[in-house]
Amino acid sequence: MDKDLQLSLANNAKEWLALSLSISSAEKISFDKIHDGFFSTYGAHFMAHVYRDTFERVLQNTPEAERNKLIVSFRESMDKAIDDHYATSQE
Repeated sequence: MDKDLQLSLANNAKEWLALSLSISSAEKISFDKIHDGFFSTYGAHFMAHVYRDTFERVLQNTPEAERNKLIVSFRESMDKAIDDHYATSQE
């Protein structure tokens, strides 16, 4: 592969990365707006059901190794949240 082609491919990759990051930022803004609207309209209990359903769907469509990582991460987050809850309630 000659230097011009390598440079062209590298620049193309950088442009795609910049595009993907900008799309991700736009999607995040859109998601935040939708999420906050549902949260304020329907409340935390409703959103907890949405989160659980989403989590279960992701688990069904994820390879076992990744599913196990996600479940471990979820468990660690739950343990931390429980510890934090009890630490602040005892102060």
